[in-house]
Amino acid sequence: MKLRALLISLIAVIMLAGCSSDSNDSKTTSNEDNNSEKQELKVYTTVFPLYSMTKEIAGDTLEVESVYPKNVNMHNYEPSQKDILSYAKGDLFIYTNHELDPVAKKIDETIGNDVEVLEAFDNKDEFIKDEHHHDHDHDGDHEHGEHEHDHEGEDHGHEHGEHDHDHDGEDHDHEHGEHDHDHDHHHGEFDPHVWLDPELSIQMAENIKNKLVELNPDEEETYEANYETLKADLEDLSKELDEATKDKSRDTVYISHESIGYLANKYDFEQVGINGLNDDEPSQKELTKMISDIKETKTPYILNEQNVSSRLTDMVAKETDVEFLPFHNLEALTDNDPEDATYQSLMRENIKSLEKALHD
Repeated sequence: MKLRALLISLIAVIMLAGCSSDSNDSKTTSNEDNNSEKQELKVYTTVFPLYSMTKEIAGDTLEVESVYPKNVNMHNYEPSQKDILSYAKGDLFIYTNHELDPVAKKIDETIGNDVEVLEAFDNKDEFIKDEHHHDHDHDGDHEHGEHEHDHEGEDHGHEHGEHDHDHDGEDHDHEHGEHDHDHDHHHGEFDPHVWLDPELSIQMAENIKNKLVELNPDEEETYEANYETLKADLEDLSKELDEATKDKSRDTVYISHESIGYLANKYDFEQVGINGLNDDEPSQKELTKMISDIKETKTPYILNEQNVSSRLTDMVAKETDVEFLPFHNLEALTDNDPEDATYQSLMRENIKSLEKALHD
């Protein structure tokens, strides 16, 4: 009997130990799951360069997503109210600057109280003004200074309706119908494409790195190391641009819309956009002069961007018998871009096209 009692006691002890172990394992797994959930940080960015740089600095420590769908044009993209509210579920929203991106400002004003925000480019001394509005009055008066803001009140009747397809059929529910006729964000005072200058991108990358360290200090070492690698890449890109623009044989570059103002200013050439900075179309007089100038100077190329309506660009090319060179303004990716595209990979292709346009 004593032996039987002893066996029963041993079995009971073993069973209790097993239950205790299962309970501890369950608690450990639950704690790990909770810790994992706590560390899942979400960052939203606007334009692709901010997405690319943030992703490279962050590595796999957080989730990064651009608010711009593929194929969009930042000058006429409007997120729906539903889209904007979804961004409030993130931990950080990164954009260039309120004055460079009024749509981002609109998003910020909606979600700013719930989400950390970062203006990645705060060096206003580097801003380039949009002083090349096309003359919609058709009067031939090119005193741009008098009407730098003349377009703010115009709805243009969307005379260039062919741009509507830049939304790729997305109606985004148009829950923000009150914005349907509010096109001020199309007519910003400054050129928003600061990221096309790698040296300015270094400034943005550093600001992003600092903000990520503030947001997730446990990963500071990772962020610092990844930033230094990115910075070295951007410095290399800047050197490549220096070389590509040396001893140029042409001082004018034609492009589908005025997006390379920062490069033109830095490397001393003139850009001529078929469309204006905000995709405004030229007058007939401007278009005729453009075609005449291209023929007279025997310009062989037009830089053709990935997300700009090509109707007028196609017409100019046909009239002048020029070739297209691809140029990616990096506002957003397209369906044709590689899945592993980065800021650096796209800029290297841009440098090749720019060099050819300036030297051939």
